Amino acid sequence: MVGVELIQGVAKSVMVMAPHTAYRDAVIGRLALQSIGLKSRLLGKKELFFFPMNIAMYAIGGMPIRGIKGQNSVVHVAQILKEADSLHTVICPEGGFAPTDKWSLGFLYMARRANVPVSVAYLDFKTKTAGIKDVIYDLDDDKAVMRRLRDDYDGVTAHVPEWFVLPNVS
Repeated sequence: MVGVELIQGVAKSVMVMAPHTAYRDAVIGRLALQSIGLKSRLLGKKELFFFPMNIAMYAIGGMPIRGIKGQNSVVHVAQILKEADSLHTVICPEGGFAPTDKWSLGFLYMARRANVPVSVAYLDFKTKTAGIKDVIYDLDDDKAVMRRLRDDYDGVTAHVPEWFVLPNVS
């Protein structure tokens, strides 16, 4: 895994994982993180946790985050991170598989509330590599963070390249 040295010494983070254009991305990403011994949980919308899909989701370390007993997902994830000694919560800000340049800022709100950095993980299907591109500590400016993500993911090739669109920062 490329860039492992960037995450060493970082006990907790909200980890952005992209591109995410196929279900297999979650499995491959999980295996890549396990290969370097990183304790992580894959955040997913509660709609993915139906039988029999829930078996696969829990097997890869999935955790439903939306609509959990009326609790706001940002608050819920921040609390989990605050209580953990070591944990990287993995989220795909693109949302679903459809191409979009409007990435959700939920990951940023979670990191701010938990007072942890945002780590930037990637899967590149062209080079057949996975890794850590960046760890972002300065989270005050939404646009600056999104510009950094756009730069970090520029040149990364998705499993379905036409479905991966870099975030629009305007």
